[in-house]
Amino acid sequence: MKVSFSKFSLYLFAMVLNSVHAPLACSAEVLRLGISSFAEHSINKALIDPTIEAIRSAVKPDKLEVEYLELNRLQNSLKNGHLDLVLSSAGNYRRFLLEGYGLRDLATMVSNQAPNPNYAEGSVFFTRSDREDIDSIAGLKDKSVSANYPFAFSGWQIAAGEMMNRGLDPDHFFSKVDFLGHGASPVIDAVLSGKTDAGIVRACILENAGLLQSGKVKVLDPKETTEFPCAVSTRLYPNWTLSTTPNTPPEISRKVTAAVLEIKPLQNNLHWSVATDFTPIDDLFKRLEIGPYEYLRHFSFKRFMEAYWQYFVCAAIFIIGLILHGIRSEYLVNKRTHALTESLRRERKLRAESALVKGRLDKIQKVGLVGQMCSMIAHELKQPLGAAAAYCFALRRRLENGEVSAEVIEKGIERVDNQIQRASEVVNQVRSYAKGQRQRLMIDVGKTAEKILRDISASAPDTDLEFRKDSEELFVEANPIELEIILINLVKNAIEVVKDKSNGRVVVTLSTEGNTVSIKVEDNGEKLSDAEWKQISQLAMATTKHSGLGFGLSIVAGLAEDLGGRITFERIPSGGLSVFVRLPLAKEKS
Repeated sequence: MKVSFSKFSLYLFAMVLNSVHAPLACSAEVLRLGISSFAEHSINKALIDPTIEAIRSAVKPDKLEVEYLELNRLQNSLKNGHLDLVLSSAGNYRRFLLEGYGLRDLATMVSNQAPNPNYAEGSVFFTRSDREDIDSIAGLKDKSVSANYPFAFSGWQIAAGEMMNRGLDPDHFFSKVDFLGHGASPVIDAVLSGKTDAGIVRACILENAGLLQSGKVKVLDPKETTEFPCAVSTRLYPNWTLSTTPNTPPEISRKVTAAVLEIKPLQNNLHWSVATDFTPIDDLFKRLEIGPYEYLRHFSFKRFMEAYWQYFVCAAIFIIGLILHGIRSEYLVNKRTHALTESLRRERKLRAESALVKGRLDKIQKVGLVGQMCSMIAHELKQPLGAAAAYCFALRRRLENGEVSAEVIEKGIERVDNQIQRASEVVNQVRSYAKGQRQRLMIDVGKTAEKILRDISASAPDTDLEFRKDSEELFVEANPIELEIILINLVKNAIEVVKDKSNGRVVVTLSTEGNTVSIKVEDNGEKLSDAEWKQISQLAMATTKHSGLGFGLSIVAGLAEDLGGRITFERIPSGGLSVFVRLPLAKEKS
C-alpha cells in the first residue's frame, strides 16, 4: 500500500508540474503581426497603433512582434510560415486565402467614410478640371493614365474591374499606363503637371487631400451611393481586414478578435467591425485573371479539358446522335419513299375510280336535268295544246248547233294556230338547250315569276300564294328555261310543304340588293329540326317535298351558281323556311 501511494503521489505531482509548465512554455512563444503598407491620406492608419496595443495587452507584451512589409515580402513571410496575424487590404487578404495560405478574417475596419465594412474600398478615375475633352471613363480611350501598382487592390485592380464591367479592355484601352509606385502623391502630381491625362487612386484620397474642394480635379463617372460619403467611380469592396494564419492557436485568435473589437471608436468613428461578404473580391480576381486566377491567362490543355470537358462530351453525344439520326433518316426516307410510291399507285387508282364515279354522277345529273326538262316541256306544252283542244271543241259545238260563220271559223282557226305556234316555240327552245345552245337573254324576272305563279296558283287553290316586288323591271341575263326551273322548283317545293296546313301560305318577293336581284320564297311550314336544317344548309336533301316529282335544291343551287348567283337559306323561328336566290342584275339595267 505504501508503494502504491508513493507512485500515485509522483503521478499527481507530475500532472501539476505539467499544467504549470504549459502556460510558461506558451508565454515564451513569439506572436508575429505583419502589416501591409498603407497609402498616404488614409484615415485607417490611425487605428494601427491602438490595434497593436490591444493585441499586445491580450497576449502579453513579450509575445508580439510587428513588421511593416511590402506586398512581396508579406507574401514570402506567409509562404515561409513566419506570420501569425496579418493586417492588410481585403483584396490582399482574399488573394492570400485563395492562394492557399489558410488565412481567416477576424475583423474589418469601419469609419464615417466607410460605415459598412462590406462597402468601403473603391477607386476613382480623375483628371484636371480644365480638361474639357475628358468627361467620362469612356473618354479616356487612347489617353494616358497613371496609377500606383499593377498589383494594388485599392487603385488599379478595382479600376480595371470597373472597366471590364463596362465592356472595356484595361490592357489595351489606354495609350499608356504609368505605374508610379506606392502612395497617391506621384499619381496626383502626374495628372496636375499634365504628364498623364488622368489618374487612378483610392476613393476618399482626393477629398482627404483637399483636391476636390479646391476644384483642381474632377472625378469621372461618379456613382451615386448612400453607403459611402466620398466620390467613387467603381463599385465598393470590403475595408482593411485583420486575419489570422493557421500558425495561430485558436485561443490566441479569439483573444485578438475580442481585443480589437473592444477598441473604442477613434476620430471619424474609426473602429473594428466584422465584414460578411468577400465574394465580390473573388469575382474581381477571376474576371481580371490575376492572383489565384493568373493561370487563366495561360493556355493549358489539361485545364482546357477540365474546364470544357462537358462541352466535349456534349459534342461527342451530338456527333453520335447525328450519325444515328442519319442512319434513322435514311431508313425513314426509304420507308417513306416506298410509302409514297404505294400512295401514288393508290392515288392513280383512286383517280381512275373517281373519273368513273364522276362520269356516273354526270350521267345522273344529266338524267335529273332531262327529267326537269321533260317536266318543263310537259308543263309548257300542256297549256297551248289544252287551249287548242278547247278551241277545237268549241268550234265543233258551234258547228253542231249551226252557229257557224266564216268570221267565227276564222277566229277559231287563228287561236288554234297561235297555240300551236307557242307549242312549237317551246319545242324549239328545248331542242336548242339539248344541243348545248344555251342562249341567254335579257329576261324580266318579275314577268316570268307572275306567269309561273299564275299557272301554279290554278293547281293549288287551297294555298295562299302571294307575290311582291319592289321594282317594275328586274332584268337578269339568263336562259328562260333555267330561270323557270329555278322559280317553279322553289315555289312548288314551298307549296308542297304547306299543302296540308289549313292556313298554308307562300310568299314570293322580288327585290334589288345592290347589283343583284333577290328572289325570296318563304313558307310557314312546320318548324325544322336541327338535323333537317343541317341537311338543307348543306344541300344534302334532294327536295323538301313529301311527294310529287319536284326539283332538287342541289340542281337549283347549281343553276344559280352557273348564272353567277348563289342560294342561301334562313330558318324562321316560328316555323317554315326562307330560300334566297340572288342573281346579278343585267348590265344594261344595273
